[in-house]
Amino acid sequence: MTPGIRADLGSGLNGKIALVTGGSSGVGLAVVRRLLDEGCCVMTCARDAGRLDAELVPLALAHGDRLAWRVADMGRSGDIEPLFYDLTARWGGIDVLVNNAAGAESGRLETLSDAQWQVEFDTKLMAMVRTARLAVPRMRSRGGGSIVNINAVFAQRPHPDFFASSVVRAGCLALTRLIAADHARDGIRANAVGLGVVATEAWRAWYDASAGSFDDFLAASAAHYRVPMGRMALPEEIADAVAYLASPHAAYVTGTQFDVDGGLSVAN
Repeated sequence: MTPGIRADLGSGLNGKIALVTGGSSGVGLAVVRRLLDEGCCVMTCARDAGRLDAELVPLALAHGDRLAWRVADMGRSGDIEPLFYDLTARWGGIDVLVNNAAGAESGRLETLSDAQWQVEFDTKLMAMVRTARLAVPRMRSRGGGSIVNINAVFAQRPHPDFFASSVVRAGCLALTRLIAADHARDGIRANAVGLGVVATEAWRAWYDASAGSFDDFLAASAAHYRVPMGRMALPEEIADAVAYLASPHAAYVTGTQFDVDGGLSVAN
């Protein structure tokens, strides 16, 4: 049993059709697994074909034709529409959209280049705009749906070390709230999950083996960011929050950011 909010969401998501971006590793892969376990048909994507195949072929053997994937760069507008064509051709529509692609670009005002700012806008905010623009009419035709945007606590508590990401994440939260307000009458809910620090392989880029084990490094990093619970989140804990927000159990929840951060946002 994975840790999280609710061990079993019953049949609330069974048979639903979901698109999860950035599903080859970390949080995205955990979300793909969780939605498959809940009975969803899941389309996912990432930029690295080899990593997609390595992670998803074993899942496809277990879940059959309820899982499909494509190579796509969410920062490129031309890569997004084919995902929806494929999804519709396979299963007939979309009920759940999970925008997960892209990490946080570190840097301050004077160190970040225009190109780095553009990457932040394209892979985060504009990717969410483009996917929502395609998802909303399809969800409306099915009587509603749920959009879950993976965001960050920086959206509401900006951090100078993540200058561009904080600005863009605030825009992502505003987008989420506007979609929620504008499309509630269509039966479409939109929420965000605010991440703090999550224990994924992405941290290996900063890991120095001379400082101890990777687990020790993750614990030290959680301490550095003053996480009250003393550890990083597990990707599965984020996936539990996503599954809840996507499900009928959150039928009256829309326009909110649900922080899963071990208390980081209230302690900093």
